[in-house]
Amino acid sequence: MKTILVLTDFSIRAEHATFYALKLAQKVKANLLLCNVFDIADTRPESAIAPWPAGNFENFEENSNNNMAELTCRLNIQLKNRTAVGEFMPEIKHCSRPGPLSEAIIEMTSRHHIQMAVISTHSADGLSTFLLGDHANEIIENAQCPVLIVPYQLPFSGFKKIAFATDLTHSGADILHSLYGLSKYFDSEILITHVTAERSASTEERDIINGFFDSRPADVNYPKMYYRAIRNKSIAAGLSLLAEQSDIDLLVLVHRKRNLFQKLFEGSVTHKLADHLSKPMLVFPGSRVQAELPVL
Repeated sequence: MKTILVLTDFSIRAEHATFYALKLAQKVKANLLLCNVFDIADTRPESAIAPWPAGNFENFEENSNNNMAELTCRLNIQLKNRTAVGEFMPEIKHCSRPGPLSEAIIEMTSRHHIQMAVISTHSADGLSTFLLGDHANEIIENAQCPVLIVPYQLPFSGFKKIAFATDLTHSGADILHSLYGLSKYFDSEILITHVTAERSASTEERDIINGFFDSRPADVNYPKMYYRAIRNKSIAAGLSLLAEQSDIDLLVLVHRKRNLFQKLFEGSVTHKLADHLSKPMLVFPGSRVQAELPVL
């Protein structure tokens, strides 16, 4: 059975992402696994979460488990009250475990055969700690599955138009094959988009596009798939404009790990977009592009 992992710190933003994930799970017929990764060494004063009680490991775990049980109860109540006859009812499980976060993510995604992880955007005022900046980055960097980042207060309305931002390398076809499974639940259009310099050579670009489509797996012949080039010198700026000014419902891209020099001087397109999301963003891990990707 497909399972969606939802990472939460019990903040209001994370709670919104959790209920968003519940509606998504019903649509794609997947179960939910809620998880809180607690850090017993986290004593930062800016935390928006209620402080952990003083004491040993058992206190931390009990506090997390109690919060998890309460959240799961509210999710099940919503399922009971708002699910139509014949509509899929996800099974909701939960777990709590100590950090470090990177180890927890790797273990959970492999042990539970996770198809997708869901997290919230972090707070612009810096009050939410678990999914704040580096933590969200750590999840994206270490996840062995696609990560869906949900903007706060955005209602779930399905994915009628999905924009897949790609550099048109051969690996993009593997991502497209995985994404194809998700699109079938929503009868989605798939817009393949490529941000390119404003003065790029049209002949060279056309050859790259043809090569990308020719590399698609034989069983991917989606009739609602089309291509659109975005002319912009900045990839992040081009994709931000696409998300803000078009009617897309989901932005999809691949996150590739970069060396220290690149991190310092170039920044990350994924991280820049995650900081100012107006639409949900599904991030595929670049480390799994050549491996077997889940069919969503």
